[in-house]
Amino acid sequence: MDIKYVMLLAAGMLLTFSSCEQKKKSANVVVEAVSDSDSIQKADGPKLESNEELNDAARFVAGMPIENKKSKLYELTQTEEWKKHSKNMDQIWNSFLQSAPKVMAFSQNELGTINSEYKTIFYPFGGPDYLFPNTFFPDMDTYFLIGLERAGNPIKVKHPSIATYRLYQNAVSDILNLSFFRTIDMKQELSNDTIDGVVPIISMLMARSDREIVSIEHKRINDEGEIVGTEEDGSPVNNQSKLVEFKFFKSGTNKLQTLYFLSTDLSNGGFPENKQLMAYVDKLDKATTACFIKSASYLMHMTYFSKIREAILSHVSAIMQDDSGIPWCYYDQSKWDIQLYGSFSKPISMFGKYPQPDLREAYMTMNPKPINFRMGYARQSNLQLSILKKQNEE
Repeated sequence: MDIKYVMLLAAGMLLTFSSCEQKKKSANVVVEAVSDSDSIQKADGPKLESNEELNDAARFVAGMPIENKKSKLYELTQTEEWKKHSKNMDQIWNSFLQSAPKVMAFSQNELGTINSEYKTIFYPFGGPDYLFPNTFFPDMDTYFLIGLERAGNPIKVKHPSIATYRLYQNAVSDILNLSFFRTIDMKQELSNDTIDGVVPIISMLMARSDREIVSIEHKRINDEGEIVGTEEDGSPVNNQSKLVEFKFFKSGTNKLQTLYFLSTDLSNGGFPENKQLMAYVDKLDKATTACFIKSASYLMHMTYFSKIREAILSHVSAIMQDDSGIPWCYYDQSKWDIQLYGSFSKPISMFGKYPQPDLREAYMTMNPKPINFRMGYARQSNLQLSILKKQNEE
């Protein structure tokens, strides 16, 4: 989450009632050291080729070996500083590998329909968290992540130092240990000349999760809601654009997947003004688009994030979230089939303004299924999976 969202959150906590209250008044898996299932099979067609430069740079900062012994990066991996960095990154990654089999088992047992029938994951407020949507939903054609952090550019390793390595370690330790990025840390780590935006973080997570990067390119959304690589005059989109595209595949498969990261404001002061993004959302195939919401600072509980909340409820047919996502009162159970997971009594004290007594009551009466991994802010994690009933998909 970006610092601007936290500032908005602080202002929202001064409200005397939530948007839900206003509405009421008015109306066992083996991990190969990756976080994925084996459901992506080899496909017909030409074999996919990864970009050696992009992948070597990602592997280097991820603390992983470089195969090309003639490269400068290989020489740098022989230094004591890099070897210590590699050891530290292994330790950080191992914390994720301890929970990965549980997340993968949940994906296979509970998300089979989405993983077999859906093509797109829309992930607002996700920042550079590629890892969790890809772990829960490994087979998607497209992942669309949104945050306020700047997009940035591919990794360029010049003169790495101990401080450089520490920046990369800190940048991913939160997502692997806590399942979310801490805003203040992200602001510091992405505002330096070593880590240029979220692109290096996503690249590093892809390397660690056994993904091969084919390309990283800057794009834009045109007025028709289409993602294109050129400006209106036909020139290439420059590398300062707010939208970046990753093409990648899992090692050993031949399925090309796409991830987009868009840097933009989703509040009511930003989202409705972004006509291109709104056009993109309007063009989503509702029947094959799911939304993932996690550690979202309860932003969509606030009146000034109502537009993105409404857009999600109108343009996707499946939503998996924790209690920080869309308030429970906005889910019409005559339209949505809902399964609860984990436990919920109240949010952590920082978000005490959003108690959701109706959600607490639902957890007492709707027989939630247990989950055995941590997700979101609270130690006692919760997830809600809502799937639109067929008659309401139009």
